[in-house]
Amino acid sequence: MKIFNKIRSEMLKEKRFTNYIAYAIGEIILVVVGILIALWLNNWNKEQQITDTNNNLQNRVLVQLEKDIRDIDKFRNELDTLDNVYLKTLGRKYDKIKVDDGSLISTILFDVKDLGLDKQNVNWIDNAVLDNSEASESLVYLSSLYKLYFKNIDDIEKIIYEKFTTNLAYLESTQPWYTMLITDFRCENDCINYLLYDEGHKARIASLRFLYMNGYGDLVKGFYSDLMRYKKKLERLMEDAAA
Repeated sequence: MKIFNKIRSEMLKEKRFTNYIAYAIGEIILVVVGILIALWLNNWNKEQQITDTNNNLQNRVLVQLEKDIRDIDKFRNELDTLDNVYLKTLGRKYDKIKVDDGSLISTILFDVKDLGLDKQNVNWIDNAVLDNSEASESLVYLSSLYKLYFKNIDDIEKIIYEKFTTNLAYLESTQPWYTMLITDFRCENDCINYLLYDEGHKARIASLRFLYMNGYGDLVKGFYSDLMRYKKKLERLMEDAAA
């Protein structure tokens, strides 16, 4: 600053006013340029932080996606086992390896299956500050996809749960062996014969099977396929961004 002050003083003394004005303008331009550079660096740092945060988010979402896909696949296997229990109860062809006769009665009366998938990805995506990349756009669509399936799954689970409780209520009001079953967990001949051979009970089981296999089963099948599709797309976009 002392050098600048000396130059200004000499210019005034020599009455080179025009040169002084030019110098003053140059100083202003330097200050403005310095401010613009500082703003650009600040914005660049913020954008870089958002990019780094988004890259980290994409990696976490991808890991959770893989876990969700495994959980859905496991649940589909559970539904397949349940289907074979229902098929045996209905007198249809079934896979004997997948049916445990010892738990047959408890399964058809009390075993309510639900996916119970973690909602971590939705929470992460919805609470993140996303950039304008194609990967971030894909994450937004993925969150919407999760929400749609979660809503449909909640709806079918409520219907299935209501069907279970209605069936139990019917047994409670019509079958004398119900008290022994529900209190002592004993199902003797009259109980077994009814649950396995009564046509009215088979009809209710057939309806329950339809809800599970054609309602719930189709939902989780579509969910599995869509998550696999988004997983592959996200992996591709992350690879392209890293290249």
